[in-house]
Amino acid sequence: MIDLSFEMQALVDQLEPIFRPGGKGRVLMFLGASKRAGTSTIAREFARVAADRSRRGVWLYDLDFARNSHAGALARPNAKVFDASFGRNAFWRAEPQGARARLVAKDCGSHLYVTEFQRARSGVERLEFGGAREYWNAVRGSIDLAVIDAPGASRAVLPVAADADGVILVADENSWNERSIAARREAIEGRGGVVAGIVCNRSRVASQRAA
Repeated sequence: MIDLSFEMQALVDQLEPIFRPGGKGRVLMFLGASKRAGTSTIAREFARVAADRSRRGVWLYDLDFARNSHAGALARPNAKVFDASFGRNAFWRAEPQGARARLVAKDCGSHLYVTEFQRARSGVERLEFGGAREYWNAVRGSIDLAVIDAPGASRAVLPVAADADGVILVADENSWNERSIAARREAIEGRGGVVAGIVCNRSRVASQRAA
């Protein structure tokens, strides 16, 4: 597992002052400007560093529901499991209606939690993301920071991006594409989202581990 603690310290300082007036948390999404940009590595390390400063906790949301790679890498086998619904309608929908599925958060220690999508072996035919402002407001009222790792080049996550406080685009230095970055920004802003910045990923190894 790549350790980007040093690099992430400055990014956390710029984007996520943990202690804010009113005690409200924030929701930040990391989204690849292209596939294999290293988004998962950047999101994970950002969440891990931010959690060191947190009191109420940092939750790393893995929107790759099929693989749950963050939960597999970070959560211990006997980790405590928490309901991630916050008593609100979820930002994801499973079809057909009534299909057995849920999102949980697993305790990774040091104020860091990671989500895992759990479903019955059969029954879920389709999943889609949607707007859920009340859900994310409940998250802000309960934890310090939600870090959303969104699969690269997926337009399906744009409704979630619109509910975030900011979206950080991740681009691979070795395949930097201004048109791709501009198109991603336009798609996010077209849905009401806010692009808070762009991270240039210079790690060749990290780009091989992208979402």
